[in-house]
Amino acid sequence: MSLQSPPSPRPGAARPPRRILFVEQFYYPDGWGGAELPLDLTVHLAQAGFAVEVICGSDQYAPLEGDPPADPRSQGVRIRRIPALLRGNIHRAKLLRQLWFYLALAPLLLLRRPPEVFITQTNPPLAVILVALAARLWRRPLVIIAMDVYPDVLIAHGAGGGATLGRLLQGTFAWAYRQAQRVIALGPVMRERLEHKGVSAGRIVEIPNWATGTQGLASPAANTLRQEWALEGKFVVLYSGNLGLAHEFDTLLQGVKCAMDAIPALRVVFVGRGSRLEEVRRQVDELGLGAIVRFSDLLPAQRLPESFGIADVAVVTLRGPFAGLVVPSKLQGYMARGIPTLYIGPDSDIERFIARSAGGISIRSNDVPGVARVLTELAASRERLTELGTRARQFYEREFARQHGLAHYEAVLGSVLEPAPLLP
Repeated sequence: MSLQSPPSPRPGAARPPRRILFVEQFYYPDGWGGAELPLDLTVHLAQAGFAVEVICGSDQYAPLEGDPPADPRSQGVRIRRIPALLRGNIHRAKLLRQLWFYLALAPLLLLRRPPEVFITQTNPPLAVILVALAARLWRRPLVIIAMDVYPDVLIAHGAGGGATLGRLLQGTFAWAYRQAQRVIALGPVMRERLEHKGVSAGRIVEIPNWATGTQGLASPAANTLRQEWALEGKFVVLYSGNLGLAHEFDTLLQGVKCAMDAIPALRVVFVGRGSRLEEVRRQVDELGLGAIVRFSDLLPAQRLPESFGIADVAVVTLRGPFAGLVVPSKLQGYMARGIPTLYIGPDSDIERFIARSAGGISIRSNDVPGVARVLTELAASRERLTELGTRARQFYEREFARQHGLAHYEAVLGSVLEPAPLLP
């Protein structure tokens, strides 16, 4: 295998497009936000003059309904799909599907003409190690986008496999992070976590995610969901997205229980799925909240203006061990649409963003009276809700908007590609 750099262009000759290889399991035409972010990024880079290739799976995390967005191949993005191992629900036999992805990915990384830079998101987790190995062997720059911090998030989930395996995973992932010329953190607390893992501060770049899906909100009169779900005239608390192990719901539901008598119009809507969905359903029944809580599966991206449009306030929650390991991007979805956020959890990236924006309110986990008080106060003041929503939207435009994030990613690539010698 040759590790020679391509020859430099002749004087006066146009430089050929810089070649980028992007690895992510879920990609176009997937409707999941974690797949739409790399779609935005790769299309932008192709439009900026890079030669972009994506290696992805064939499974869809959240299949789209209706017409998909424009095919990225029309913008010059080359897509190489790993065939699906199994048909049916992506959430079944998940580990087997991931193992197949790793096995099929390895030769696509190693038996090829190398790109000038490798980029990988942390999904699926071990792909980071495979891409780091390929970058090391080919002596090419590597950029890791830490959507979650591994293996720490696995250990926080209780999936570390014991002390010995946990140490092995820590060492292996630490090695992979050290290979990267840049590691993208989604917020300041994640940056601190990565530095604690031994990633050099000079190699960490903080680039928050941005909102995906159709922007804007449906007006109350045009919002068919508000009508279908009998939410006219109600004070609606929305939780939209994954109901997973990183999130806690006891404080929210108990706070709702305490506030429901003071807010007769109170309604809570969960839109999404996840490993804790059935547990949350049981809690709702046990607390006697069935009459005011509604559950809905994920909705197509085209209906986001309706689902977000039902909300007076939207919720983000996080369990203590996950602070800095995951940064729920639902916050950007709320802020982009001017919806006030109620955050329940520990000191985290979410809390710091909300504090900087003054576009929401943070409450610590287990502060049930605090949640009840906040809901009661907000339900009584439309002016306060409008003020919070306006600040949230303004902060989003200043700090999180898509064009800012894409420009930062382009700058990161420029910093690792110019000059572009072989790595030692």
